[in-house]
Amino acid sequence: MITKAVRLHGKMDLRLEEFELPPLEDDQLLVKVISVGLSRETYKAAVLGTEHLRVPDNAAINPVIVGHELAGEIVEVGAQWEDKYRAGERFTLWSPAGRDESGDCPGFSYTYCGGDTQYAIIPPEVIQRGGILPYKGEGFYRAALTEALSRTIGACRSLFRTDRKRHAHYLGIKDGGRMAIIGGCGPVGLAAVDYALSGEFRPKQLIVTDIDEGRIERARKLFGQKAQRAGISLMILNREEFDAPRKTIMELTDNEGFDDLLVLVPTAGALELGESMLARGGCMNFSVETGDRDLSVPVNFYDLLYGERHIIGTDWGNMQDMREALELMEEDKIGPEVLITHIGGLDAAAEATLNIPGNGDGKNLIYTDISLPLTALDELEEKGKGSDFYRDLAGIVKKNNGLWSVEAESYLLQKAEKI
Repeated sequence: MITKAVRLHGKMDLRLEEFELPPLEDDQLLVKVISVGLSRETYKAAVLGTEHLRVPDNAAINPVIVGHELAGEIVEVGAQWEDKYRAGERFTLWSPAGRDESGDCPGFSYTYCGGDTQYAIIPPEVIQRGGILPYKGEGFYRAALTEALSRTIGACRSLFRTDRKRHAHYLGIKDGGRMAIIGGCGPVGLAAVDYALSGEFRPKQLIVTDIDEGRIERARKLFGQKAQRAGISLMILNREEFDAPRKTIMELTDNEGFDDLLVLVPTAGALELGESMLARGGCMNFSVETGDRDLSVPVNFYDLLYGERHIIGTDWGNMQDMREALELMEEDKIGPEVLITHIGGLDAAAEATLNIPGNGDGKNLIYTDISLPLTALDELEEKGKGSDFYRDLAGIVKKNNGLWSVEAESYLLQKAEKI
């Protein structure tokens, strides 16, 4: 089997190459990758090369396929797994499942297993640890970005409150409580809003803040009707419009504050605002990447003690969070569309990965069987002035509120140039 793949040879050395996969062994799976989400973790591996904990020391001789947020179809099943898997089955990958004492996992450590490839061989340790997650819904991109959604679900599931009488801990959004999301109109914030409106436990009031009026207006269009259908009071506010943001927002909660609060902006001001608005027994989760090792703010420990408040931080989701994301997507209750800002073909993956810090906080989505430069969704209409392909794709995106969709993916896979 011949495949094209992006492989890591060393620091900042990603190459699109064609090579032959070895014959399939009885304890392996051969899969076809359709789409893959580019990850900051892959960028970190590219920056560090073999200094990364999961990149093998001999990567210069045996380069590894990068990418781990992937979706595709099973092509061939090794004899050991014939009772469990079948050819044609759609799946996504829980990449940490491959980790053992060596720290190896797909997208970082394997010569023949990763996401930035047309075909891959899934090693036995990944399968044995439950790394293959079946997907029965529509849209390969949805399955590919399940891990990204699982981080948001994990952040919400990690929120908690306590019952001191029984020393019990109750996890997740408080059903019927008050919730706030600070910095909630970027891609990750929108995913959190979507989950809060759709998950197992839902607040009665959800207040979202941001400072970008364009993103705020878009969020209102995306979720206004969904919140109404769910019976949730949703308010999306520009906190820079208020002279006293805390006072204004607290008044909207009858000065009770919030039971659950996500801070998705890595700034001292956002953290201070969040901590000051916690209700008695409330929980604040700081859940956004930051490179500032000295990020800190003063905390009122008197209020923390006598108000029984909680402050936590999370930056990952687990396998159960991924399974929940898959189930909700299969039921068409949530989707990762709000995360996607750019699309491209496999020939764009290497450069796009190395430029992830400059591409904003949205997801770059790669389709492995096509040739396409990395393209922002909001650039499609302009590109469509000189191309029927881009014009038609822009029309599909526009009628879906500017979001990627199953229809857009289907059109792309049919009409785009093959790599």
